[in-house]
Amino acid sequence: MKRILIPLAAIAVIAGFLVWWFSPTQVVKRRTNRLMDVMSMSEGSSPATRQLGVYSLNGLIARELVLDTPTISDANGIFERSQIESGFSWLAGNAKSSTLKIEDIDSITVNGNEATVNATVDAVVILSDYRPADGRYHVELDWRKEEDGWRLVRALWVDLR
Repeated sequence: MKRILIPLAAIAVIAGFLVWWFSPTQVVKRRTNRLMDVMSMSEGSSPATRQLGVYSLNGLIARELVLDTPTISDANGIFERSQIESGFSWLAGNAKSSTLKIEDIDSITVNGNEATVNATVDAVVILSDYRPADGRYHVELDWRKEEDGWRLVRALWVDLR
């Protein structure tokens, strides 16, 4: 009897972990963290490494992305994926460094094929002549589940300074 209980308990634990790991909430949380990692570039990183981030970004964003940010007026509006990739490619080539770190995830709400992440992010983007982002922001990210996975459809940044 004990020989059967141990494997059954192990299977139950593994099954529970897999259900949790692949739940929409956890998938969206991992995608949000991945987005911040992709957008972060250390000062000493090579141009090739930075450009690889463009390809990673492609897998995270929807065909159209709505951006709303208080610090860069030209970055507000509805953009096609290719425009976002082009803008990020420029940033990767011109930024001295960028760091986006999630301080706290306030909430993750999943409603069918749509999800919203509310978080506090510490962001620093350093260009040669100014810092378009420097401080704490409230970020609201809207994700939509598409055929190939969860993709970002809207990003709202609110400066907390």
